[in-house]
Amino acid sequence: MSQGDYFFLIFLGTIAISRLFVAFKVKAPTLGSFRVRHYMYGVILILVAIFLKNITLFAISLGLILDELPVILIKGPGTKDEAWHGCEDYKAAWCVAGVFILTLLVFVFRNSILGLL
Repeated sequence: MSQGDYFFLIFLGTIAISRLFVAFKVKAPTLGSFRVRHYMYGVILILVAIFLKNITLFAISLGLILDELPVILIKGPGTKDEAWHGCEDYKAAWCVAGVFILTLLVFVFRNSILGLL
C-alpha cells in the first residue's frame, strides 16, 4: 500500500466516524456559550501534523476540516448556534454532495497533498 493510499484510507475513515457522530446526534462540546466544532480540532491537529510530519495526524485533521467545510462555506464558522441547525445541516443534500466532491478531490490529488508534509 502506498503512502497516498494509506493517507486516503485514514482520511476517509475520519469522515465516516464524524458522520456516525452526526447520525447519532452526539453534541459538540461547549466552552461556556462557545460550541467547539470538529473543524476546530482539525485546524489544531493539522499544525501539529505538519510540525511532526505525521501522515496519520495529517489525514485525520484534513478529514475533520473537509467534513465541515461545505457547512462553513454556506453557513459561516458556526460559533453561534443560531447560524446552524445543528446536525440537520450535515444531513442536507448540498452538504453531503459537497463532502463527496471534496473527498473525490482528495482521492485524485492524494499524492500531491502528501507533498505538503
